[in-house]
Amino acid sequence: MQNYELLVERIAKSSGLEKDEVERKVEAKKAKLSGLISKEGAAQIIAAELGINFEDQELKVSELMAGMRKVNIVGKIINLFPVREFSKNGREGKVANFVLADETGSTRCVLWDMNHIALIENEEIKLGDVVEIRSASTRDSEIHVSGFSEFKKSGTVMEEVKSTPSASEVTLEEIKQGQNIKARGVVCQVFQPRFYNVCTECNKKVVKGEDDVFKCAEHGIVTPKKKAILNFVIDDGTEAVRTVMFSEQIKALIPEEDLQDEVKAAAFRDDLIGTEIYLIGRVNRNQLFNNLEIVANNVEKINVEELIESLNKTDSQ
Repeated sequence: MQNYELLVERIAKSSGLEKDEVERKVEAKKAKLSGLISKEGAAQIIAAELGINFEDQELKVSELMAGMRKVNIVGKIINLFPVREFSKNGREGKVANFVLADETGSTRCVLWDMNHIALIENEEIKLGDVVEIRSASTRDSEIHVSGFSEFKKSGTVMEEVKSTPSASEVTLEEIKQGQNIKARGVVCQVFQPRFYNVCTECNKKVVKGEDDVFKCAEHGIVTPKKKAILNFVIDDGTEAVRTVMFSEQIKALIPEEDLQDEVKAAAFRDDLIGTEIYLIGRVNRNQLFNNLEIVANNVEKINVEELIESLNKTDSQ
């Protein structure tokens, strides 16, 4: 588990303890709490008991955890969203979002300060730039940059970054809202695919109007194309969780147009049920049913022979 291992390394380095001793303390703490806490959570408790404070240290994306304060990080902007205006409780303002990446993973950043947002609007900071953020905080798996934070262009050169979100490997009973997770389990239920219409130019959702034509806010009247949504349930022996897959992720398992064919779609669902998979995704709360679900970023069928070979190599080391 990448996050856990990095956390143990930081505790060992800061405390002067051997990694094995830190891990024994973590296991003892986890056992004392009757297994009701993850290894990462137990490691954070051990760090606090040892008087170790990770604030003000420069972190990697993979080391971010919910509830951190005074987060310092350097990364490249790999996706930049339009600045949005909002009005809430009689207060008007703006918010900017972008995806920040380094060599360990990527995460969403949210800017709330007008001076920081102006840097985006004036293109003083733009897509592809490497930026430095200091004294930010984390909510769930996002970095939030306030007026008390520092946000500026960095002189650091980053050629290669990892665009996929950093994910903690957990059991499904351990998942929490906002986490990016990696889990392994068996698909035990697959639902009928659903479809929605999008503009062929910008891929944004379009709705049929009263005049029986589809209109895009940006491109006017369009002939839409269909995008698929697929829901299934994954079970790892500790919990069963509903998972949502969108168009780009579905393509890794089946051509999207095949899901519009009843025979091919039925054969795909039958084949997927009972399949063991690796799943990487973000944990969200379904507002309708008030339960946790996973929005998949990547789904990969497990090759049993390769897995056995990998485990054998690990055991022989």
